Amino acid sequence: MGSISSLDAQSCRKAALKSAIEGAALSAIIAGFLAFFLDGKSAKLAMLGLAAAWAVSSAGVTMLIFADPGTFSTFLRAYGAGVAMRAGVLIVLMAAVYGKAWAVQAPLLGAYVLGVLTLLLIEIRHLKRKAS
Repeated sequence: MGSISSLDAQSCRKAALKSAIEGAALSAIIAGFLAFFLDGKSAKLAMLGLAAAWAVSSAGVTMLIFADPGTFSTFLRAYGAGVAMRAGVLIVLMAAVYGKAWAVQAPLLGAYVLGVLTLLLIEIRHLKRKAS
């Protein structure tokens, strides 16, 4: 994305790890909430959707953290790649459940969307940090 010194790379790795842990904690809270209200297979599908949301969100935040703060085009590429990854995963999940019953589609896709929207709070924090 841009050249960063080893000291900057170390601080970026720490920030990315911290964000991934925060995202995992937030996802665990959501998972507990979903597990309370959903039964067996629906809960498993919801956890799969939530795990996909956490993975793609963590990757998007990591790209933002490592983006060179000095150039706007690098930042836009990192942000755009994160958005594209989220859309790509949604398309893959939609294709995986295409033609299946609503009882299969709803928990998987609903949990993914809920997870992505909630985990955007972590990304917004990094956007504000990059802007200042």
